[in-house]
Amino acid sequence: MIELVTTLILIGVIGAFAGLFLFTGINGFLASKRNSETALKAQVALDRISVELRNIKASPKPVFETSKITYQNDIAVGNRILQIEDGPQGPGIYLTVGGAKNLLLDNVNVAQSNITYEASKNLDNENNNNEISAIRVTFLLIEMGTPFKVEIYPRALITYP
Repeated sequence: MIELVTTLILIGVIGAFAGLFLFTGINGFLASKRNSETALKAQVALDRISVELRNIKASPKPVFETSKITYQNDIAVGNRILQIEDGPQGPGIYLTVGGAKNLLLDNVNVAQSNITYEASKNLDNENNNNEISAIRVTFLLIEMGTPFKVEIYPRALITYP
């Protein structure tokens, strides 16, 4: 009888440790899968943003606001708006085309994300103007602590004050 009770206690202790190790392994796998899917969504959004802003037109000039840019590009006719905001589907990066607001990426920390540009003097060596040399889009996802950033070099020469 004592041997039977001792065996049951040992099996219970071994089962508890095995359960703890299985829980830790499964939890690590799920966290890795979630982070991988989130990073993939961010990469797809960064690729789309790069295509949109690389083909930006010089005329009419793009309008930069806090976490927002209104522009036209060579892909389609009409104004386009790229904006980081707390929109209708939650905090995210939205692309407005033809009045329709489309969500590019959700769960973006709006307070720590921005759209900026860098202006350099006389890039074309002809006029003494400031020209946009790069457009930067930086965002932080709520689910991850890693900031994502893309720097786009427009194909058109865009003068800016």
